[in-house]
Amino acid sequence: MAIDHVCISVPKSKHDEVVSFYLKSLAPLRYVEIMRFEGMVGLGADGVPDFWISAKEDANEKGQTHVAFTTKERALVQSFYEEALKAGATSNGPPGPRPHYTPTYYGAFVLDPVGNNVEAVCHCEAEAAK
Repeated sequence: MAIDHVCISVPKSKHDEVVSFYLKSLAPLRYVEIMRFEGMVGLGADGVPDFWISAKEDANEKGQTHVAFTTKERALVQSFYEEALKAGATSNGPPGPRPHYTPTYYGAFVLDPVGNNVEAVCHCEAEAAK
């Protein structure tokens, strides 16, 4: 079963900063803003808002969510990581194989501006050298 959508809650005071962070970081994965409501922004690729960012008065200043975005190209994992760092993320694990998860697992991890653990992952064989 696939995940339909994920929503993270962030402090109202950091909502715009966090939305900007995700728009920049997820651009290599074709994520854009699709919907916006009072205190809620829905991002997604292919017209589907599957990642929501909610502004809450009582949200924890330190994120506690882990979300992994999938891609079919390892190069896009690298692009996500680079864009996330440029957008203000902190590295939580550079791009690379994670064979302790599965033999083809290739991922990168960052912490967003409020400390949520965000990952881009590719479940494919390494591309052949050209």
